[in-house]
Amino acid sequence: MAGQKTSRINGQHNSRKVTDLSDKGDMISDGSSQVLMNLIKQRRSIRRFTGRKIDRNDVLSIVEAGTWAPTGCNNQELRFLILQQDNELNQVLKFKPFLRGVSTVILIFCDMSLPMSNKMYRQYKHERHLPYVDTGLALAHMVLYAKSKGIDSCIFNLSNYHLRRSEQKSIIEKRLYKLKKRLNLHALMENSFVYYLRNCLKIPNHLEIMCGLALGFAEEHPDIHTAKHGGRKIMREVVSHYIVPR
Repeated sequence: MAGQKTSRINGQHNSRKVTDLSDKGDMISDGSSQVLMNLIKQRRSIRRFTGRKIDRNDVLSIVEAGTWAPTGCNNQELRFLILQQDNELNQVLKFKPFLRGVSTVILIFCDMSLPMSNKMYRQYKHERHLPYVDTGLALAHMVLYAKSKGIDSCIFNLSNYHLRRSEQKSIIEKRLYKLKKRLNLHALMENSFVYYLRNCLKIPNHLEIMCGLALGFAEEHPDIHTAKHGGRKIMREVVSHYIVPR
């Protein structure tokens, strides 16, 4: 039976609208739990993709998985922009050139026009981090669901302050560029991501960029037993290594 549960207790995360689903909180089987744990361990961040396209319906189902993540005070403030055209992808790659062969990019925004967004994220200092928590939860849903369909992913940081690789400029242009950067006038800088959002993609100002998600099919998957990234091995230690002792 369709229904809705909401709770507004200090910005805690709560349940979303339930549509055509059991609302009984039934336990999943041990076998399903192990499948989920294996999926969590198998998913890797991929930076080189084959270029093979993803079916639009699969992309929509990945976004849907993200919309079912809990949000603070059930604000449901996240919005998703799907980019699949080559010209759009090439523009994003100018800001994130390490991604190769990606077939879909999803940009995630926080809708600051919602009354609760303005109240919590601007007026209450102790709750300003919530949209980032909510974004992380949505991303976890999305990358795991994508992996369950054989689609690889890479979460990447994006903000208004990201810049494209600088092109050759005159001395005057370089000085103007540095001045705008110093004065935090990124929206006026043609090589800034916020300029691209507002002037090329026509994204309204009330949508604030949180991050991006690259989707595609991996050229190859790293060996978790030997591979390293950021100077640290990918393979995790036993769980006790991460537990804070008391």
